[in-house]
Amino acid sequence: MVAENSDATGVTIAPADQSSVVLVERDELPVGDYLLVAIDIDTTGRRLIDEIVQLAAYTPSDHFEQYIMPYMNLNPAARQRHQVRVISIGFYRMLKSMQTFKIIKSKSEIAALKDFLNWLEQLMAKVGSRSEGIVLLYHEERKFIPYMILESLKKYGLLERFTKSVKAFANSLNLAKASIGDTNIKSYSLRRLSKLLSKSKEDISSVSPTGSGSGSVSTSTEGIDSNAADNNSSSSSNFEKRFVKNGVKYEWEQFEGNASVRAKMAFNVALQLSNAERKSEPESSEALENLFNALKPFAKLVGSDVQELDTQNENLERQNSFRPVFLNYFKTTLYHRVRAVKFRIVLAENGFDLNFLNAIWTDKGTEGLDMALQSIGTLKTEDKSELIELLDSFFDPNKTTIKPVVKSNNTNNNRRRNRRNTNQPHKNGVITSRSTSTEFGAGGDKSQSVSSLPDSTTKSTSLNKTVVARPQSKRNSRHSVGSVSESKVSDSDSAPIKVELNNTAPAVIRVPSPTPVAIVASN
Repeated sequence: MVAENSDATGVTIAPADQSSVVLVERDELPVGDYLLVAIDIDTTGRRLIDEIVQLAAYTPSDHFEQYIMPYMNLNPAARQRHQVRVISIGFYRMLKSMQTFKIIKSKSEIAALKDFLNWLEQLMAKVGSRSEGIVLLYHEERKFIPYMILESLKKYGLLERFTKSVKAFANSLNLAKASIGDTNIKSYSLRRLSKLLSKSKEDISSVSPTGSGSGSVSTSTEGIDSNAADNNSSSSSNFEKRFVKNGVKYEWEQFEGNASVRAKMAFNVALQLSNAERKSEPESSEALENLFNALKPFAKLVGSDVQELDTQNENLERQNSFRPVFLNYFKTTLYHRVRAVKFRIVLAENGFDLNFLNAIWTDKGTEGLDMALQSIGTLKTEDKSELIELLDSFFDPNKTTIKPVVKSNNTNNNRRRNRRNTNQPHKNGVITSRSTSTEFGAGGDKSQSVSSLPDSTTKSTSLNKTVVARPQSKRNSRHSVGSVSESKVSDSDSAPIKVELNNTAPAVIRVPSPTPVAIVASN
């Protein structure tokens, strides 16, 4: 559940909506009027064992948003994406925004799910008997949002109440692929699609025909309009900057890591895709009807997703069974860790677990493993050979489990070493040490030569000056103050230098000894 379709690791995985696992036959959505609601979530990770942090939904008339306090902390990737982290103050755990640095109001998972169900029931009550139910719209490459919502509802026994209002899930990514067609677009993310749709809208507005009579006169007005537009754009940008400076609300509303922003973007992107060739007003009843008709072929009933969830839980158990095999992969670089995860997903989605492959190896050895892995068409030849060697080394007690080969990046180290040597100054043909650098901060060293920068911790005297030294006195010994002595200072690079002492001491004052006085006693 954590990997995309393909990447630099070379392992290709079938998309989740078209996975190779055997699924139940898909039932079509019954004919009727349905209410479309866009939904998105923020989670602590991209696994089924993770938890929901934020649940958001959007319709043109209303929206829902609620943060949930998870039991586990967000992993580093989730913290970076959603800009939310868990903090502890005393005995209490709470969510804190990494953008506004404020505490986020949150609820428990069961309280948030009940509020969400109440909100859906209120939407159904507003529409009345005209609607047959709600179709939840989501947008993602690999199916994950329906599984997480259904797993949470099953945990608290709220699935039956949920199915009374919600009838199906629909992935708008399939609508985007069908609408745009075969182009050079590699990513169908919401940001990429919104940019493409806004660009196409600007192109259409710029190519729109104008009146023939005003063509020659419109030159001066165009300049005025352009200047006005520039002024408006500059004022709006200044307003945005001022708004961001005074508060982070504007930046937070446009932040794509927020589930409520993505839910609104998913609804608007799907609405534009379904009404690209029609001249209907946005968010009108006609535009919403066109959106439902475009999404209906890609809608999937809730019952089918529940059975897929059970299959995904079985796949998760199969993936966990292969963890001892790829233990050495997880102890190396990120490349090999991602590669191990993809290998586990491929094996689990094709119905293999560790005990099953162990039984095949016991009966037929590596030939049996080769025959079993031939059924996986998405694996390349080198990937299959790597898997066979790894499994064989793990199952054979006389062999040691293969460790992935990590290529040392010697070229970069050599370049850094050469760059360091070339940047060092030369003195008399000899490379001086880094301590003679005159730069501070990240580019230099704080330790400098004594001659260029004196330091309080290194007190070495300069040899070019006459040093006045004080005589060292010993205990219980007295020297005459007026005597003059000489001391020699030797150095490894220079001849001994005579240092004169200060001989301007005051003269010695001698006090005469007292004269004895005779005392005569009288009778």
